[in-house]
Amino acid sequence: MGWTWVKTYYDQESAKDTNREKFQEMIIDAKNGLFEGICIVDSDRFSRSTKDMLTIMDDLLTYEVKLHIHNLQHINIYSEQGRFMLTNLAAFSEFFRGQLATKIRAGVKQKMKNEWFGQAPYGYTILSDTIGNRKLNTRLIQNEEEQKILILMRKLKAEEKSYSEIANYLNENGIPTRLKRDGNKCSWYPSTVRNILMRDEFKHYEKQVKNVSSVDQTKDT
Repeated sequence: MGWTWVKTYYDQESAKDTNREKFQEMIIDAKNGLFEGICIVDSDRFSRSTKDMLTIMDDLLTYEVKLHIHNLQHINIYSEQGRFMLTNLAAFSEFFRGQLATKIRAGVKQKMKNEWFGQAPYGYTILSDTIGNRKLNTRLIQNEEEQKILILMRKLKAEEKSYSEIANYLNENGIPTRLKRDGNKCSWYPSTVRNILMRDEFKHYEKQVKNVSSVDQTKDT
């Protein structure tokens, strides 16, 4: 059987669904008659969803476009036996992806019990121990400059200042925000002040931060 190369589609995204730019481009080209066959290395690079695999495969066939899977090149996937084997392979890929995602979520959940995940809340900085290429014991430590601003914000709030009044005070006194845009510091907004002051992480991690700070100070002495 002779092959004529027409176009290559480089898909960097996961095959968990069909919402992939290059994949959709390939399907549109197929329906527009650009080629008569799609050659892929393995079925799980086409789709890790059994339903999507079979549905799209049948849909393409109505446009006289067939799938050619390199790892199944000796099997006619359009025969009853071949379709049965392809269905089982697709189901296994879908099962494996689901199991892997479950294990990753469980691992992250377990790690979160002892380590900090995500962006550091205002007033804190993230610190990790680097061992080889891995970052371990990720935790929060106080950011002294932001802590001063945080104390000021709490003081103004205790004086019954509104979030708008606090934001105006910070802007008028040239107190910088954490964020930058085009190299310049952003302005304070009432919603920013409200979100910072309403976060519970400050209370939740106060003890942890103090313990970490004391340990780090001991190491420096």
